[in-house]
Amino acid sequence: MLRTEDPNQSAGASDNGERPAVFVDLDTVMLAAHREPRGIKLGVQADLAGSLQRLAEVADAIVVLAFPVNEASALQMPAEQRLEALAAGLGPTMDRLRVVGCPHGDQACECAKPGVGLIGVAVERFGLAKRGSWFIGGDQEGMAAGRNAGLRTVRIGPAGDDPMSSIHRPDIEARDLLDAANQIMVEALG
Repeated sequence: MLRTEDPNQSAGASDNGERPAVFVDLDTVMLAAHREPRGIKLGVQADLAGSLQRLAEVADAIVVLAFPVNEASALQMPAEQRLEALAAGLGPTMDRLRVVGCPHGDQACECAKPGVGLIGVAVERFGLAKRGSWFIGGDQEGMAAGRNAGLRTVRIGPAGDDPMSSIHRPDIEARDLLDAANQIMVEALG
């Protein structure tokens, strides 16, 4: 069974306003899906542990959001299975993350992107402040969720021909999670 919070950290650690919390979309940022003859095999993105270490330098809490799967998702598997793939790829680094999955187990609830329910669950569960916090995701639904929750947003990967409206346009565009962490660090120092 995966631990979803670190008992050694106080729930209100990020309320001091010194450093932000960072909310990271599990599926669009952290996991890599590879097609194999027997189906899809999940792994983690390259240098994920190093990227998370850099994020920890600017964030009081790193929250992994395991959004409910929608029918358009390539990862048509339960959150527990996706989180186990993350834990296998990260090893001990996983213990430093706070993990939140949809408590409803229902893709039609407000937890599904672009809804803000899952972000609200994380804020409530861990006593996090939204002010100065970031959402990092890889799709326009995630950008809408982050923006609607009052977070600054970072989009991972090329926008390409994605016709994002101004509400979905991220505050920062990044190549990968390490680039996102570096840009958040620059913003924090600015």
